[in-house]
Amino acid sequence: MESRPTEADSIVSRIDELPLRPMHIFAVLACALGLFFDLAEFAIGNALSAVFSAPPYSADVTALSWLLAAVYLGAIAGAFATGWLADRYGRRSLIIVLLAIISLSSVAAAASPDILSLATARGLSGLALGAYPPLMASYLTDILPARNRGGLIMATVALGATGPLALIFLIRWLTPIEPLGVEGWRWAFIVCAAAAGICMLWFRKVPESPRWLVSQGRLVEAKTALARFGSAADSLEHHTKPSSPETRSTPAPREKLLSGRLGFLLFIYFLAPWSTIGFPLLSGAVLIHKGVNLGDSLFYVGISSIGPVAGAIVAGFAIDRIERRTALIVSAIAMATLGFTFGVSQSPAWLMASGLAYNMVIAIFMPTLVIYAAELFPTAQRARATSWSWAIRGIGATLTPLILLPLLQSSGTVAMFCAIAASLFVFVAALTIWGPPGVAGQAIR
Repeated sequence: MESRPTEADSIVSRIDELPLRPMHIFAVLACALGLFFDLAEFAIGNALSAVFSAPPYSADVTALSWLLAAVYLGAIAGAFATGWLADRYGRRSLIIVLLAIISLSSVAAAASPDILSLATARGLSGLALGAYPPLMASYLTDILPARNRGGLIMATVALGATGPLALIFLIRWLTPIEPLGVEGWRWAFIVCAAAAGICMLWFRKVPESPRWLVSQGRLVEAKTALARFGSAADSLEHHTKPSSPETRSTPAPREKLLSGRLGFLLFIYFLAPWSTIGFPLLSGAVLIHKGVNLGDSLFYVGISSIGPVAGAIVAGFAIDRIERRTALIVSAIAMATLGFTFGVSQSPAWLMASGLAYNMVIAIFMPTLVIYAAELFPTAQRARATSWSWAIRGIGATLTPLILLPLLQSSGTVAMFCAIAASLFVFVAALTIWGPPGVAGQAIR
């Protein structure tokens, strides 16, 4: 005899069936604003690689490597801790805490008197910066209807991706004029600090994930949160009759993390930053190595930052129609080709075109990877799986400048981009052999 769906099952199924409502859009915009300044803070590192490679700083390669790596080192600890806390205490509460950390550490970075202090502040920022994207993806995966999930997450990325573009051009504009005697890169940190505080206030208006509340057995709170995403006509009562007037349900038993699937994700996430972090982070240093002056280097880096915006917009129209694994494989091959083209180019036109296209593909590749990972795990495990994978990505990201920058200095651009291409081909092989298919446009647990 077929069992009757429980009240918890009805709430979860209703999340996937709801039409888009204003609260969905508000939540997407709040997430996008947070991502805007999260990505912008990371992109400041791209500009710092050029600023501290040129006079008056001309930092030695070891100090510069650690400055660029510090934020990713902090991201490792932050992502590990936040994933567990978010599955235990909720997505929204942890996002608010992360935004507070970003705001305070940005103030510290702006006030840094030397490169060591700046690296320390960047490490503290990394605690939150590395944890925000996977937690944001978990939250959006929880709350968005299945048919719109991929497209709206890509739209969030497209809006967030304008952050690096805005901040890099802000630095380039302010560097020669230094308003109030403050360097351009310091102003960028000040802007990020103020905006993260504003975003924190936005998130106080966003409901907690109803899907997460169900996983904790908090059905009354889950129905209240669901009602804020729906309307009277879309309410749970119109969907199914509640099974009982209970105020709190016993949470479902916690499943063990799917170890084989998690191990696969950890491996491919370790490989991802060699291409997705290595290229944008060191592109400024590559241009300086090619003899391009600081002003033009910042201009080229800024132009290439348009790529993520365009890439995410284009991908948003197709992401729920293309199998996730296929999209990842095609994107990885495209990055290998474009990276090598950038490495051997001397023409300004080719440098800008290949850099722009590479960053465009990154904007397709990374959100697809995050969505792919989030959809592979049930709600009670989602934040841990995505955040722990992101933490492993942080280990790869920390090693990236420490290995690739000395390789650039000692062996040149071709050797560095060959190393990046090798990581991409290993990624493709692992995904082809061990990667499970994605669930584009399908309901999730």
